[in-house]
Amino acid sequence: MLTFTPLSPRAIAIVAEGHFTAADVAPALDKLAATLDTTPQLDILADVRGSPSIALSAITEELKHLPLLIRLIRAIDRVAIVADAEWVRTASRIESALIPGVHYEVYERKDEAHARAWLLRETDRPRPD
Repeated sequence: MLTFTPLSPRAIAIVAEGHFTAADVAPALDKLAATLDTTPQLDILADVRGSPSIALSAITEELKHLPLLIRLIRAIDRVAIVADAEWVRTASRIESALIPGVHYEVYERKDEAHARAWLLRETDRPRPD
């Protein structure tokens, strides 16, 4: 399941949990496209709960929307990933190295408040003390 919540005029939170299929990804991509139509620069707080699983159909659906994904990457400034599972945090760090120009920070659940504050520019420090 993917849930979207606006946080500010330029920031959204996406809560991700459970098993993802094409039926989950298609409407999420539509929401992102609509957001990009009104928000030229976007910050994303990705709250990944538990240890999600992804069906091959979800990946295929994402690839069908490659132009949108490229547009999204160009619009993103900050991404804060808050994840319970270590493998999600590791994968997020790898992804951050592969996408130039996007400032990624990866957090454990205990640092969620700081992740949100950094994303919303309430602090310039990406890491908590």
